Amino acid sequence: MKLLRNAHFYLSNGFENPVTALLIDQGRIASLLEGKEDTLPDAERVDLHGAWVYPGFIDAHTHSFSGGLYQNGVDLSACTCLDEVFTLLSEADKSARDRIFAWRFAEENIREKRFPTVNELDRVCPRNQLLLRRIDGHSCVLNSYARRVVRGLQSVEEVLTGVDNDLAVNWLQENCTARTILNAYHAAAKTALKGGFTRVHTMVGDAQQDNQHFRLVRQYSYKFPISFELYPQSFNIPDALALQARRIGGCILADGSLGSHTAALSSPYQDSPGVGNLYQSDSFWNEFIAGAHANQLQVGVHCIGDAAIDQINNAYLRLDPQEVRTLRHQLIHCELTPDPLLERIAASGATPVMQPNFDLLWGGDSGFYAHRLGVERSRQMNRWGSFTRAGVRVCGSSDWYITELNIAMSLHAAINHHNPDERLTPAEAIRVYTENNAWLARAEDRYGRIAPGFEADLSVMDTDFTQSFDYIQARTTAVFRSGEQVYAST
Repeated sequence: MKLLRNAHFYLSNGFENPVTALLIDQGRIASLLEGKEDTLPDAERVDLHGAWVYPGFIDAHTHSFSGGLYQNGVDLSACTCLDEVFTLLSEADKSARDRIFAWRFAEENIREKRFPTVNELDRVCPRNQLLLRRIDGHSCVLNSYARRVVRGLQSVEEVLTGVDNDLAVNWLQENCTARTILNAYHAAAKTALKGGFTRVHTMVGDAQQDNQHFRLVRQYSYKFPISFELYPQSFNIPDALALQARRIGGCILADGSLGSHTAALSSPYQDSPGVGNLYQSDSFWNEFIAGAHANQLQVGVHCIGDAAIDQINNAYLRLDPQEVRTLRHQLIHCELTPDPLLERIAASGATPVMQPNFDLLWGGDSGFYAHRLGVERSRQMNRWGSFTRAGVRVCGSSDWYITELNIAMSLHAAINHHNPDERLTPAEAIRVYTENNAWLARAEDRYGRIAPGFEADLSVMDTDFTQSFDYIQARTTAVFRSGEQVYAST
């Protein structure tokens, strides 16, 4: 038995409770103690030094393989001009072997306001295959070496979007050794622990028909210090069933992204004449979602613009809403939701899985959303408060590698939404990342709460998130998974 003591324990909606210690036995919470620690002389005592203990935080949507793989890539987020991009890529080309992944590029943040050309990339990176990805993951550029080896590209354009973007990204990532794949997941797990998470949901597959390394990751799941909830990210229902998966999808795409002007809107972008792209027909989605539903597979579909969200939600509306709620079918991202659409989502029984960091980074009347969509529509983005008031259970994620896998950042963003009407209370925000995300995995009776009988998954922080806090300064001090300490801050 193990006794966790000298800490504040989060129960229900806060820390105002008499609990002074947790007794853990065989990986589960055996009891909540109220000053009776001396009656357990044989228990191993763990002093938590006055920290704040939460149910293990869960992230409901990540790209852990990509994020882990890119830990050793070239992070372009701090670049302010193309010369800085070229300097970083040139240095990487000197030491890399075979390929380079450059990520978090945002053309709106650099002086030239454009992607580098293929010729420019060839000049600074002649020795290796290079993939340079936009921050949202929905556009990329390859150097000539990479374009020669990636199979199936259709577009002659240098900046690849849509299917060609997916082909390029997945071809280069698919052709990795088993060791590289597993190392990427170990790197992702390390990042998750530091960010305060005990579990993350992650996509595995090429978002078309191939579930790639699903079996490999599942086979070695016992070696990871966190729990990965695996999503067969494909349209291949028979393969998902053969894998004995409980869900299908994740970032299978109904549309693209706002940053790449490929998110599907019902009216044009403010800074562009187009309305983006619906990647599939209504009949395609109706058939796919009905087929997965009939096989008791939980469905998750990427949909950002209101036209794409409406398309997927309409497919859910064709089903029994109680069955939709039972299987917990997902609207991934679910960013632009005018009031009528929000009401239809409430009627369908679908679950929005949203990213509060998107508002933190891109919201506000002068932010990226307002530039792309106009101020009025920017206020209809990421509607945490409105969904909650409508009785819709929302779930939360970072979409890592797109934004940081950091619970303090995500909670801060949800509590301090640019639109005051969409802010959550601290208790609501914490519930999103504990009870709600456990519910999404259909495991609400196993974890997500500090209560007797629940798995002893615990996130130990140096910060009380129920009070005003600085997310930049907040730190994870320890993480426990099934009662075993798997992370300690140094």
